[in-house]
Amino acid sequence: MRRPATPPSRNRPSPMQPSQIEPTLTALGPDALFTVGVLRAWVAPVMQPGQPHPDWREICRMIHLDTEGMRGFDRMMGLLTAHAQRLVEVRCCDCPSIGVDERAMLRLVGALQAGDRLSALEVLTGWMPTPIAQMALGHALVFARAVAGAGLRLPPPVVRPALGVTLH
Repeated sequence: MRRPATPPSRNRPSPMQPSQIEPTLTALGPDALFTVGVLRAWVAPVMQPGQPHPDWREICRMIHLDTEGMRGFDRMMGLLTAHAQRLVEVRCCDCPSIGVDERAMLRLVGALQAGDRLSALEVLTGWMPTPIAQMALGHALVFARAVAGAGLRLPPPVVRPALGVTLH
């Protein structure tokens, strides 16, 4: 005889519920939602081949992103996929929470839109070797400019002062 399914614990979130400390998609504005959505849609067929997924290009077309912008994103992601130094956390398309690397992608695009290539390179070198990150930076810049050209602007990354540093 089979036991009835055990209801999920009240203390443990289900896999599709965000934890208490993770930001959720509902906290994002349309500009950031677009970026996370395109990232997830690009990664989905890589992570779950053969399953139905949204087409990342269609998401880009919804905001009238130009072909060069789409090509820049695709090339940057191709370099990331081929040269990632660690597992890059991108959530499934249905997940309500935002992963650490999805937040890093938001910082990357926001930094480039603000003209801060150093912060953008810092994000990329957290994912891939520096020489590859330098190549990916150009592609990411094309994407960030195209997103801005389509009317979507992400905030620049928050700069925090270094601890223990005194300026005279």
